[in-house]
Parts: sequence; C-alpha cells; structure tokens
Amino acid sequence: MGSCFLLSTPSLLAVFFFFSLFLVGNTSFHGAGVFASFTSFATIHTTKNTDGAEVLLKWKSTFDNHSQSLLFSWHGDNPCSFTGVTCDDFGAIAHLNLSYLGLRGTLDGLDFSRLTSVVSFELANNSIFGSIPSNIGNLSKLNSLHLCFNELSGDIPPSIGMLESLHYLDLRANNLSGHIPWEIGRLDSLLELGFSRNKFTGPIPASLGNLGSLIHLYLLKNQLSGPIPASLGKLGNLTELRISHNNIVGSLPREISHLRNLKSLFLQQNQLSGPIPSEIGRLTALVELDLSNNNINGSIPHSIGNLTSLSFLDLEENGLSGPIPSEIGRLAALVKLDLSNNNINGSIPHSIGNLTSLSFLDLEENGLSGPIPSKIGRLAALDELDLSNNNINGSIPHSIGNLTSLSFLDLEENGLSGPIPSEIGRLAALDELDLSNNNINGSIPHSIGNLTSLSFLYLEENGLLGPIPLEIGRLATLFELWLSNNKINGSIPHSIGNLT
Repeated sequence: MGSCFLLSTPSLLAVFFFFSLFLVGNTSFHGAGVFASFTSFATIHTTKNTDGAEVLLKWKSTFDNHSQSLLFSWHGDNPCSFTGVTCDDFGAIAHLNLSYLGLRGTLDGLDFSRLTSVVSFELANNSIFGSIPSNIGNLSKLNSLHLCFNELSGDIPPSIGMLESLHYLDLRANNLSGHIPWEIGRLDSLLELGFSRNKFTGPIPASLGNLGSLIHLYLLKNQLSGPIPASLGKLGNLTELRISHNNIVGSLPREISHLRNLKSLFLQQNQLSGPIPSEIGRLTALVELDLSNNNINGSIPHSIGNLTSLSFLDLEENGLSGPIPSEIGRLAALVKLDLSNNNINGSIPHSIGNLTSLSFLDLEENGLSGPIPSKIGRLAALDELDLSNNNINGSIPHSIGNLTSLSFLDLEENGLSGPIPSEIGRLAALDELDLSNNNINGSIPHSIGNLTSLSFLYLEENGLLGPIPLEIGRLATLFELWLSNNKINGSIPHSIGNLT
C-alpha cells in the first residue's frame, strides 16, 4: 500500500512550524508570504493527488465487473490508499503494481499523459487485451515497464522510444505483432529487454546495437526473419542473448565474438547457415551455447576448446561435418554435450574422457567410426549415453561398467562386435539398454540379471548365441524385451514368467 507524504509524514509540518516561529520574530521576512507559499505548495500536490485518483478511477470503470471488484479499495480522491499504488514523498503516483491480480480490460482508458510522475508500471500476468496506446510515451520518468503474460495485440508504438529513463521493458508472452520499431534503439539506459513469445515479424533492428547498457535480450519464439545484425556485437555488457525459435537466416556474425561478458547464447530453431566462426572461442565467459536445429555447416572449430566455462553445448540437427576436435576435452565443466544428427565423421576422441562432469552425451545419427574409447569409463556422472546410428566398430569396452549412474544406454545401429561385457551388470540404475542391430556375439551374460531397474532391453538383430540366462527373470520392472534375429538356443526359462 502506498502512502501520501503530506498525510503520513509530520516532519515537514514540524519544520514549517519552527520556521514560522523564526519568521514571526524576524521583521525582515514576510511571514504571511511564506505561509501563502506553503499553502500553495500543499494545494498543488493535493490537486495532483486528486488528479491521479480521477485518472485511475476512470480506468477502473472500463474493466469488467469482476476486475472492478478486485480493485475495491479504489475509491475516493487519495490514490495513495489504492491497492497496488505507491506515491512519492510529494503525494504523486510513483509506482503502479497490479501484477497477478486477474484483471481483464484494456489500456485505452488510462490517460498516461496525466501520470507523468510514474516510475514503474507493473501489470504482468493479467488478461489485458487491445493495443499499447501511443500516449504511453508520455511516461518520461518511467524506469520499469512490465506488461508480460497478457493478451496485448497490435504493433509496439514508435513512441516507446521516448521512454529514455527505462531500465526494464518486458512485453513477453502477448500477441503483439508487426516489426520491432527502430526507435527502441533510443532506450540507451535499458538493462533488460523482453519481447519473446509474441508474433513479431521482420528483421531485428540494427538500432538495438545502441543499447550499450543492455544485460539481457530476449527475442525468442517470434517470427523474426533476416540476419542477426552485426551491430549486436556492440552490446559489450550483454550476458544473455536469446533469439531462438524464429526464422533468422544468414551466418553467425563474427562480431558476436565481441560479447566478452556473454554467458548464455541461444540461437536454436532458426535457419542459420554457414560455419561456426572460429572467433566464437573468444567468448570465454560462455556457460550455455545452443545452436541446434539450424543449417550450420563446416567443422566444429578447434577454438571451441577455449570455452572452459561451458556447461551446456548443443549443436544437434545441423549439417556439421569433419571430426570432433580433440580440444573438446578441455571443457571440463561440461554437463551436457549434444552433437547428434549431423554429418560428423572420424573417431570419438580419447579426450572425451576428460569431461568428468558430463551427465548427458548424445552423438547419435552421425558418421562416426572407430571404437568406443575405453576412457569413456571415466565419465562417472553420466546419466544418458547415446552413440546409436553411426559406424562405430570394435567391442564394447569393459570400462562401460564404471558408468554406474547411467540410466540410458543406446548403442544400436553400429558395427559393434565381440561379446557383451559382464561388467554391464554393474549398471544398476539402467532403465533402457539398446544394443540392437550390431554384430555382437557370444552369450547374454548372467550379470544382466543385476539390472533390476531395467524397463527396456533391446538385443535383437545381432549374432548372440547360447541360452537365455535364468537371471533374466530377476528383471521384474521389464516392460519390453527384444531378442529376435539372433542365434539363441535352448529352452525359454521358466523364470521369464516373473516378468509380469
């Protein structure tokens, strides 16, 4: 609840009383004139107070009945007592915070030209519909504007560029459309800009490069097109850049390497093409990099190994080729690595064994060849490992048994040979094991019965022989078991009846 300075703070009256006594005894001052000035001061701010109440009450009257009932405290001529209103020391409305109230209405009935004292306007998570009125540009003192998660539609008015004191502008999750106005580039005090989850079209305006104070830029989930403007490289304070899920084309500009404070770069689900520039290795503060689901080609640059703070790297669903650079082993902080669905070839580098923080490794659907390096057994934190649909050969390394945190292991559709190592029975947390469509031979190890958390076991299309081990009956949680197209013999064990 806001409070009016003139009503709640007696200090000014006390000071005035002290000076009145002083002035009465000092004939060189015109006490009556000073008193008249104070009376005038009080009248001006009472008028401003009443004016603010009139503006808000008129706006309230445009809401539906339910919304009006939520604002039951909005009555009388003192807006400082209204729910969601905070006044400044002079009794003028400074903050309007009506977020999460469930209000339904428009902004059309709000006369922004009579609210020029407002510093923050918070209206997030309501059902405000209609357009953003152009007279919002009258809020010259506005520091924070949060209209996210509403039903606003239409264009952003160019007058938004008049809000030169703005630090936070959040219009996320509305139905706003049209182009992002270039006038946004005038807001050079802006720290955070959120336009994601709307229907914006057209290019990203180059004028965004003028926002030198910007720390967070969110443009994801729109219909933006055109290239990433090189001018974004001027945003030296930027720590987070999200432009994913748009129709952005062209290559990743080399100027992006100037963003030395960048920690998160999300450009997935666009139509980016061309290679990953080697200059990306200059982004040494980067923690998250997602370029997945684009048309990026060429090889992964060796400079990727300079991103030693990286914990998340996703390059899946592109046209990347060439080998995985050995320098990837320098990313000791990496938790997720996804290079799946590319044209990457060569062998899995032994240096991958250095990624001891890794919990997710997906290299499926590439052209990888050679054996699975035994050093993969050093990835003790690994939860998911997918090397399926490659040309990997050789035997499954015994060190696979060290991956005791593994819940998902998929090696299907390769050229693996040799027996299933008995060490696989150490993977007690395993939920899914897929070794199908390989050249694996030998018998199914008895240790398979230790995988008591297993739900899915796929061993079909191999050269397995010998009987089905009795221990398979211990897999009480098994939902699917595929052993077809092997050379398995003997009788079906009675214990298989335990797999209910």
